[in-house]
Amino acid sequence: MERLIIDTDPGIDDAGALFWALSSDAFHIEALTTVFGNVDVDTATANARKIAAVAGRSDLPIWKGASRPLVGEPHFAEHIHRPGGVGFWEYPDPDPHAEVEPDAVRRMIDTVSAPGEVTIMALAPLTNVALAIKLEPEFARSVRRIIYMGGAALTWGNVTPVASANIFNDPEAAEIVIQSGAPLTQVGLDVSRSFALTPDHVRTLWESRSPMGLALCEMIGYPDRQDDPDEMPEWKTEGMHLNDVPCVAYALNPDWFTVRNLRVDVELNGTHTRGQTVVQMIDRWQGVPNVDVLFDIDAQAVADALTASLTAFGTTAD
Repeated sequence: MERLIIDTDPGIDDAGALFWALSSDAFHIEALTTVFGNVDVDTATANARKIAAVAGRSDLPIWKGASRPLVGEPHFAEHIHRPGGVGFWEYPDPDPHAEVEPDAVRRMIDTVSAPGEVTIMALAPLTNVALAIKLEPEFARSVRRIIYMGGAALTWGNVTPVASANIFNDPEAAEIVIQSGAPLTQVGLDVSRSFALTPDHVRTLWESRSPMGLALCEMIGYPDRQDDPDEMPEWKTEGMHLNDVPCVAYALNPDWFTVRNLRVDVELNGTHTRGQTVVQMIDRWQGVPNVDVLFDIDAQAVADALTASLTAFGTTAD
């Protein structure tokens, strides 16, 4: 059973990944750490509480982290996830008056103190992880591995022509993590762009009446808003895009992917390329490989496995 800290900014796609991880007996989730990204950190923290409650894990530690990137200002994604971060889902915060100290980085460091035991699954900008590496020199050597969602090697970006959202939101943090020497896996747009829950999967989730399945469907307005062409149209024609889900899939079964160990750097200064993950696909430049980069995904198998896990999980909210 793999011990995980999941660093997250929920986010509809985060919700899908978190539901799957929390419904799996392959992981022991130590805590959720929150960070700015899709929404501000306070909203992300409230959403993490909601997701944990639906998963029957109101006991799960939730630690609040960074509210802004190391450099510059945050770029939220309300145009994708709506102002509350979880689309049309209306679920009460189980502890709306909670006063959560911004101590995620220190708690992350303390939890990873035993070498090789805890994995960081980063579904968000890498600010918290970078701060942990900077504050504790042994962190990169102690973490079992870091699986991060972000980057693009052979595909285009989703917030600029070349940059993915999580990397673009804090390129300096991403560069710190990627050059840290920690064991790294990049789950970028090369695989996430090829993955979605089909309309049939979404229908199965809805008809299962499982708490997690219903929550995901409600996030995209299924079924009430399916005929509205202005509300999340791409998720009605192409399927339900959940970019973070392949991180969980890789941790569960790496055979669903093609993996190459390559050199990755992050562009920090380019006028048009800031936040780009520069991946050396051939050895002409003799860059030392530092990241396992995912390229292909068995999207059908992953969608089927996610759907099966969520529909079989019948725990009701506390």
